[in-house]
Amino acid sequence: MSEKRRTLDLLDRAYRAKAWHGPALLETLDGMNAAMAAKRVMKGAHTAWELVDHLASWNEVVALRLSGTPPQITPEMNFPKTPRPTPGAWKKTLARLAASQRKFRAAVARFPEAKLGRRRAGTTTTWNVLIHGQIQHQLYHVGQIAMLRRGMGKSVKQ
Repeated sequence: MSEKRRTLDLLDRAYRAKAWHGPALLETLDGMNAAMAAKRVMKGAHTAWELVDHLASWNEVVALRLSGTPPQITPEMNFPKTPRPTPGAWKKTLARLAASQRKFRAAVARFPEAKLGRRRAGTTTTWNVLIHGQIQHQLYHVGQIAMLRRGMGKSVKQ
């Protein structure tokens, strides 16, 4: 299996299912409704909704970087303002996450495999580190969302 195919497999497992560590992002969000997503379980902690929007933003940022477009990162882009928590707004947020994941995956699939180990201009890291970093970033927040669910008494199904 090529490096790119391994990376795409890892990306899919982290997002959809069969991740080595436990529940993937979609499995962690399964059964979560707007009220749960918007609930601030701990003072000073993000809500699941905020984390989902944040992940969607960073999927988009990494996809842009992989396509050669330097994104403009603002605080509002990093953690977008959460809309009024309605089922429709939550569905829209989940649709944005799905669309951003498709963009991220497509950008990885299009990226030349020969460049994966090359250093990114203006940084000290490679393209591979950027891609794997976003996958790790997703899983970091998956763990946070799982803990938020546990704090609500709504643990993730194993």
